[in-house]
Amino acid sequence: MTSADPIGRALVVSLGVAGLFISAASAVGGATACRPAWSEMPTPPGANSFYGVAAITQSDVWAVGSHYDGVDDRPTAEHFDGIQWVIVNVPTPGPSGAYLRGVAGVSGTDVWAAGYWITTSGLSNTLIEHYDGISWTIVPSPNPPSSASYLGTVAAVATNDVWVAGHYLDNSGVYRTLVEHWDGTSWMIASSPNAGNGDNALNGIAAASSNDIWAVGYQSSAPGAASSTLVLHFDGTIWTIVPSPNPGGLTSSLAGVVAMADGRIWAAGFYYDGTQGRTLLLHGDSSGFAAVPGEDFPGEGNVLNGIAASGLGDIFAAGYHYPNGTSDYQGLIEHYDGKQWRRVSSAQGASYTYLSGITAQSGGAAWAVGNTLTATIAESVCEIQVSEAGFVPEAASATLGDTVGWTITGSSSHRLVDASGMQLFDSGSRAPGSSFQFTFDSAGTYPIIDRPARATSVIAVPVDLPETGTTGVPFTVTWSAAPPSEGFLFDVQIRTPSDRGFRNWRVGQTDISATFVPPASGAYAFRARLRDSVTGKFSKWSPSAVVTVANP
Repeated sequence: MTSADPIGRALVVSLGVAGLFISAASAVGGATACRPAWSEMPTPPGANSFYGVAAITQSDVWAVGSHYDGVDDRPTAEHFDGIQWVIVNVPTPGPSGAYLRGVAGVSGTDVWAAGYWITTSGLSNTLIEHYDGISWTIVPSPNPPSSASYLGTVAAVATNDVWVAGHYLDNSGVYRTLVEHWDGTSWMIASSPNAGNGDNALNGIAAASSNDIWAVGYQSSAPGAASSTLVLHFDGTIWTIVPSPNPGGLTSSLAGVVAMADGRIWAAGFYYDGTQGRTLLLHGDSSGFAAVPGEDFPGEGNVLNGIAASGLGDIFAAGYHYPNGTSDYQGLIEHYDGKQWRRVSSAQGASYTYLSGITAQSGGAAWAVGNTLTATIAESVCEIQVSEAGFVPEAASATLGDTVGWTITGSSSHRLVDASGMQLFDSGSRAPGSSFQFTFDSAGTYPIIDRPARATSVIAVPVDLPETGTTGVPFTVTWSAAPPSEGFLFDVQIRTPSDRGFRNWRVGQTDISATFVPPASGAYAFRARLRDSVTGKFSKWSPSAVVTVANP
């Protein structure tokens, strides 16, 4: 990837991942059902980079970015139809590099993507493309008098009311905010303010209505000065600057924004506290903003690149974290349940994974996209819906260490309680539009009750082990992602090919795993449970997990 965008993501992309080569594959199968914890989604093989994602419906999701075709970077778009991700052809404006950074849609036949492209003379120009339900086409977009113009984010209000935002390089060599508007006929530059005499850039835009548009990014007081947060608001007539805090007093930047139904907004980004990068979450309205604590990985750098909401109390933010002094990025997802922000499990826990965009739909569904060093990544979550009619679905599965989510979709408050008697969690009263999250570290089958409605549900968490093995060769059986809390123990059972039923294998354990050497070929099944050694209460046994052993 070229370094043609030196400012719009300077605070983030300097830590990011370059796009490489895309394979010829156009689709990927093997789709699995959306789960109540963040889970990886297969994407077409090859080395692309995802930057933006937008969900029109749960079966109509777009992700955009770029790929390297062996000559230069080209724009990329992929579509999820509820079953699989498919590469969709996107036109390129010229022979040099081109990139899509943001995407949004009014409907399945009215989707917009924005970015920039490099001319043969090396100038960066705005790039806007439109999808009409059949194909993507380039739509002419204006550029300020400048050698560099970049767009990175899109908000769609209506067919004749779409906004894009980014930045451009002015004649003095300073970056300034750039906002453009589609009126149903053409794109026009809208006047947008700048704070200070240094660089100004917009990284995120969101629309509550035609007269309530928000854009966020960063600004600096003078060329070369440290950046601070920048928030702009459009009231239907004019864009104005809204004061925003800068925790830490040093470098800070906003990357994403979401407009809520209550007239307020959330914005996400990062700030530097003098030691490490910290997640930055701002909440407020046109009267001003306040910083709200997130939950960072301690002793590591933490960055949020996007934010999306399923409800007033069901909000996700995505980015990455990394040990200080390294570039070993790993995916980071945080969640707001109406009371506080907490870190939740991400499917992208491997080294060099980077989440750059996130989108959500009502009902607790969300998608996040990003990159590894060699490929695109996507993950999704479909929270369990809780209403007066009960749980949907009534039973769900999770893997060790998964953070499972519930979203309150009914018209009254609900309270979710661990029904095993171990008192693992009690959500307290949760209002409509809010949510609850709990991390299931250990194998077992966990009953849950909704106190007001008396509805019940279960979460089943199997042990982790390989699918196949070889006689005489040890393999590892893992029954927890973390050691048990004080007073809790693990019980593990086995069923060998010669057993008629399960028998105890490891009882009263505090270890989280053990190795097993199969003496003969056949199917070996394992199950486990969590037990409170003080009260004697326990989860039900986990579903059986089976490893098939063959002779060498």
